[in-house]
Amino acid sequence: MFKSIDEIHKFSYEDCVLTGMEWAEDGLLFEVEALIVKENNSQNSNFTESYAGPAVIKLVDGRITDVIKTGFKYYDADGQLLKTVPDEAESPLVWESLFKTFPGNYLPSLEAVDGGYIIEIEMSEEDGTQGNSYLLKLEASSVIVTWDKYLNRVGR
Repeated sequence: MFKSIDEIHKFSYEDCVLTGMEWAEDGLLFEVEALIVKENNSQNSNFTESYAGPAVIKLVDGRITDVIKTGFKYYDADGQLLKTVPDEAESPLVWESLFKTFPGNYLPSLEAVDGGYIIEIEMSEEDGTQGNSYLLKLEASSVIVTWDKYLNRVGR
């Protein structure tokens, strides 16, 4: 088993798909597929970007502090702004039902920020187009990523 501790910047999340999300006694778990382990990760013996097999991202003592539905801007073909939709904080009352819709969608970023972490969830619509995106703001004492095997190298 491979175990990377506090090296979230040594992964690429560009292809990452969230397959499950659960609360454990000691943290918050995100089960993912298509996580790319960068060549400089302490657990990468391939020394090249490689896909991890199914992986678990554990935010130790993780606690969600805010969920933001990200805003967007619509432009016409000439680049003229047609509409702006601002970011919108989701009520904690809807968080649990919202979280149930996350599996099967992209997790394109996980980053450390002052005092915590931000995870982006990019939703897909039924027709395959991009839907809403959400930012989960979290507090955690550590981030541990585990996986059992490497799949193939990333072809770019």
